[in-house]
Amino acid sequence: MRRIAIFLLFFLFSAVVVSASPASVKIGNATITVGEHVSIPITIDADVEISCATIVVTYDGDIVRVVSVSGSDFDRIVCNNTLGTTKIVAFQTGEGGLKEGIMANLYVEAKNEGYSPLNLKIETLKDNKGKKVPATALNGFISVSSPTASPTPSASPTSTSSPSDTGTTPTPSPSLTSPSPTPTPLSPAPTSTPSPSPATSPATTPALSPSPALTPAFSSPTPSPSPSPPSLSPPLESREIIIQIENVTIEEGEYAEVPILITGDGVKYANLTLFVPPIVEVEEVYAGDYENFSYNISNGRIKMVAYTNKHLKGTVKLAEIKMKAIGRAHTAGELRLEVNEIRNGTQITVRNGQILIKERKKEELTLVILIAIMIMAITIILLMMLWRKKSIKKGGK
Repeated sequence: MRRIAIFLLFFLFSAVVVSASPASVKIGNATITVGEHVSIPITIDADVEISCATIVVTYDGDIVRVVSVSGSDFDRIVCNNTLGTTKIVAFQTGEGGLKEGIMANLYVEAKNEGYSPLNLKIETLKDNKGKKVPATALNGFISVSSPTASPTPSASPTSTSSPSDTGTTPTPSPSLTSPSPTPTPLSPAPTSTPSPSPATSPATTPALSPSPALTPAFSSPTPSPSPSPPSLSPPLESREIIIQIENVTIEEGEYAEVPILITGDGVKYANLTLFVPPIVEVEEVYAGDYENFSYNISNGRIKMVAYTNKHLKGTVKLAEIKMKAIGRAHTAGELRLEVNEIRNGTQITVRNGQILIKERKKEELTLVILIAIMIMAITIILLMMLWRKKSIKKGGK
């Protein structure tokens, strides 16, 4: 009888899981260009004071390099830094520990264009009494882009227009008025005939001769139909990228998995942010068809970075968002996507999704009630069998 009771209790309460909120060790994210440096923090958040922590950070040494480690809220830190792996030991020398703070800052240099995850491995996390503290490692990422070359100003042929100005200077011909004092009676007349004045003074004719010589020089740049090269733009119209999240309808308190899809040719890198309405709660983010995927959830926003070396074609899945409906029935919200960076695409189209919470179906007997009824029935049958067995033994005596 005791065994049966223990079995029934275990079966009834096996679904109830009591878990203490573990500590968390988190590394930040960064997006920089080749040749730049950035400081990425590693933080600790725990319910108890942490006196000692040992973690290992691994990354792609071909993309970035950890130059140094410093800036900890702990009393002492020791670092073993090799290309691709950085091991950090932080500890307190006093009696008290840290519940939250910066374990260390990684000073990282960007070497080559690409994407590198920043993976954390927690080897040791102890409280003030030396007991191990359960913890969750929250990985990060770093994205390195190539520096954009600033366009060099082209030497425009407008400088040839300056000789045309010199051609206009002879038109006023102030020098021609100077020889006119000799014919004093005719001085008012030459004012109306400055153009034929070169015929009276042969010395001025050479001054006017350069002006026709300069006109061909000015006319020569005009036939430069250099704008014709933009005819190369039409082939790029085919590089259209469509990013979309599907519409979803969830019952109150239920879960749904919503995919984020990318349609295009050869999208190797995508940096997106999804804004989630407060009527749902994000439970988990699953990677899609990309080899490398990292995400960060904060204040209703999910920042996602995906990178691959493969040539993905057609419609591929970037990620899948598992969310729970926590709002009331008949409420709706927008699943809004924001593109931070997309490579290998010229025209980007974003299609946001909608989420609707509907009323849960009222069932007379749910699965839980059926299981409870079955357990009660089995218990009654077993008790009746035991009671009958005891009564038979007593009657035999």
